[in-house]
Amino acid sequence: MTKEKKHYDEDFKRHIVELYNAGHTQAELARTYNLHPTSISNWVKFHKNSGSFKAKDNLTDEQKEIQEMAKKLKEKQMEIDILKKAMVVMLKP
Repeated sequence: MTKEKKHYDEDFKRHIVELYNAGHTQAELARTYNLHPTSISNWVKFHKNSGSFKAKDNLTDEQKEIQEMAKKLKEKQMEIDILKKAMVVMLKP
């Protein structure tokens, strides 16, 4: 049995954060809106950090640097693979 991941739009998340900031508890909001308390705490944290609910907007500088380095590494590995194939073709009699 697979559990389908729920997606909520930014307006809904913003509304939940506003209610939390107005004094409602995570447990109360979770019960009322059938949400997981962790989702609420993540939304509050993300909104507080960057004003955005997107994970990519809430990465630390180190995480962003790691992502960029991984992207560059992947590009370089593709270049190496292409050059290896080109060498094989050029060395064929």
